[in-house]
Amino acid sequence: MKNHFNALEVMEMAKDIEKKGKKFYLTHAKATDNLELKELFNKLADAQEEHYKKFVELTEELKGKSDKADYLYDEEVSAYFEYLVELTIFPAYNSEKSKEALNDAKKALDLAIRAEKDAILFYREMCANNSGETIEAVEKLIKEKKRHLRELGKYIEEYVKK
Repeated sequence: MKNHFNALEVMEMAKDIEKKGKKFYLTHAKATDNLELKELFNKLADAQEEHYKKFVELTEELKGKSDKADYLYDEEVSAYFEYLVELTIFPAYNSEKSKEALNDAKKALDLAIRAEKDAILFYREMCANNSGETIEAVEKLIKEKKRHLRELGKYIEEYVKK
């Protein structure tokens, strides 16, 4: 598998991360009986949807700038992205950490914060293996992820410090 990805491939990966996150939070929202946590998980899922839309905008912006607007989506690359996201960003639904988050707002938010931090680390690693337009795109993703972390900080105030 290649080590370098173009900016559009990186955006596809970012969108994949947000889709996985939304699915993760919606699954948790359905599984918990705690109404406060159900609300929190649904808010987190909605936030992932907003993040996804932001990354779609960034993708379109890149396509507008790039000579490579005829970008060919590589299914092997897509499968690789999916695998990396599954392993590195969100834990498996049936993992111990995931189960603990079902009944504890603090643990749920800790899980969300860890996912954002892991995504930032993942993107920083991508910077080390790329250059030019790809790094610019990744830096935008990192900026968005940091904004997401600040949003999660507000959720901690709202749900945990009551």
